[in-house]
Amino acid sequence: MKLNFKGFFKAASLFPLALMLSGCISYALVSHTAKGTSGKYQSQSDTITGLSQAKDSNGTKGYVFVGESLDYLITDGADDIVKMLNDPALNRHNIQVADDARFVLNAGKKKFTGTISLYYYWNNEEEKALATHYGFACGVQHCTRSLENLKGTIHEKNKNMDYSKVMAFYHPFKVRFYEYYSPRGIPDGVSAALLPVTVTLDIITAPLQFLVVYAVNQ
Repeated sequence: MKLNFKGFFKAASLFPLALMLSGCISYALVSHTAKGTSGKYQSQSDTITGLSQAKDSNGTKGYVFVGESLDYLITDGADDIVKMLNDPALNRHNIQVADDARFVLNAGKKKFTGTISLYYYWNNEEEKALATHYGFACGVQHCTRSLENLKGTIHEKNKNMDYSKVMAFYHPFKVRFYEYYSPRGIPDGVSAALLPVTVTLDIITAPLQFLVVYAVNQ
């Protein structure tokens, strides 16, 4: 049998190019282990446009980051940002996400943990002091804060949802999904494993009152 070495070398030369092109869609942050390759890679992204109170069909309550493609029910870690967004002394126009938010999916791709870094551009010393009260570290021009340990679940969009009850963000931000993979290979994306429940949105009425009542009852 005659081997086609010319074809083999041609295919081998194209392989690195294919890898570079595939990296435009998703990329891997790879660490080498004794058993093989494992790490974290970006699988998808979405744009968050607003926030609302909500509960899913199982009765789990929380706040929802409303995305263009999916909705994200935050079950832990959102109280501080909601309280801040509802404080009339802070100008919501001046709050921005510093970098793309990062949500790391669990093995089932239904739950996530996340981190969001915020900027607040203060206009006077009173705003600067208030931002410091909310945990920001303030500099000459702006304040920064990292919201870590956000936890939640991912949900398909509800076609019958009343999105008029959403608090729209003045500066929508992008969230990037990351998944861990093992030497067995990179798993599938999030789209095939969404929770089969709907999210019911409700207007954010007065989280400050809720927090005050909660504090009094403690």
